[in-house]
Amino acid sequence: MGKLVITRIKDRLLITLFDGKRPYLMETASLPGQEGILGNIYLARVKDVVPGMNGAFLSIDGKQMVYLSFGDAKNVLAGNRTWTEGDVLHQEDEVVVQIAGEALKTKLPSASLDLSLTGQYCVCNYWGHGISYSRKLSTEKKQQIKDALGQWNLDGRKEYSFTIRTNAENLQDFTPLFEEMKSFIAIFRTLHATYQHRTCYTCFHRRETEVISRIKNIPLSSYEEIETDDAQVYEILKSVLTDRDVRFYQDELLALAKLYSLKTHLKEVLGRKVWLPCGGYLVIEPTEAMVVIDVNSGKTVSKGKKSREYYLKVNLEAAKEVARQLRLRNYSGMIMVDFINMDTEEDNQTLLKILDGYLKEDKSGTRLVDMTALGIVEITRKKQSRPLSDFFSLDDLI
Repeated sequence: MGKLVITRIKDRLLITLFDGKRPYLMETASLPGQEGILGNIYLARVKDVVPGMNGAFLSIDGKQMVYLSFGDAKNVLAGNRTWTEGDVLHQEDEVVVQIAGEALKTKLPSASLDLSLTGQYCVCNYWGHGISYSRKLSTEKKQQIKDALGQWNLDGRKEYSFTIRTNAENLQDFTPLFEEMKSFIAIFRTLHATYQHRTCYTCFHRRETEVISRIKNIPLSSYEEIETDDAQVYEILKSVLTDRDVRFYQDELLALAKLYSLKTHLKEVLGRKVWLPCGGYLVIEPTEAMVVIDVNSGKTVSKGKKSREYYLKVNLEAAKEVARQLRLRNYSGMIMVDFINMDTEEDNQTLLKILDGYLKEDKSGTRLVDMTALGIVEITRKKQSRPLSDFFSLDDLI
């Protein structure tokens, strides 16, 4: 099992999941008390409807504007009028929204009418009913949870829909899961009972401290302890993550960042070139439209059986590293990978199968689309947050 290391770099927290001595995942979070609006639930006011954009602009506090897509307007909690099926949004409508996406460059934060609460062991959705389970949960664990639910008097669980997360696999006593479900039911019941009587711009729910929410999205099975040198973060972790082994690092002679070579690892993640064990390397170029990755052999190889074996070896090492770099850098959207050309269809299929396996380990919805006629591999990755390069630069590491 790995270790989570949390330290301050520049004016952000860097959260690094180590698998052995190498980073498996890198995420960043705001310093405590400096969180943004992502995940918050507001009673917002529609300021402008733009049919040509299939969306609307809303204000959540009288100043901050957010964008809402019309494709999201199936279920609506309207604060100042009765919403009927087939209705549409109008200027000055007041509706309950959740901030689903951060502001990105010139784009406003995005809002959603779908409301959800995410915890360590489950996700609760306002719209819908019933309980579903992560595909990674064992059949035995699913049955245990179902049996335990039958014994718990969890009032209100049928009013909303729940997804039981993979982290529940580690539970022997399901009390933490059911208490989490109970707290989410209470939040949504309060929202349901009051939203038509609250003043516009009311914030019904604020997301918990960002570093906590980031950690809760990392599978429990991937680490066994958390180490930080930030006293404020340590106190928050100890008070909230009571079932976790949290350690406070203190050494005036050797900083935590130096102990784990975090700046060296971060330089690699922010750089263009990534070396492979075989001597080959990747060149990674993010553009406005997509991320382009070029695989290079690193040396000249004469034609023949040895060249076929070597090129396949380079490509297989590159496949593993491509999946790792997408996780570390948090790139999303369309990714095009130009692997070294191979002469046989058998080798191409071997590459695609292994690459697909590595990509499926990514919790962010990474999908292998296809290999084009020109031998370019297409990958898509769901956008959940901004890339690491939006927060750090090589200048920050000098």
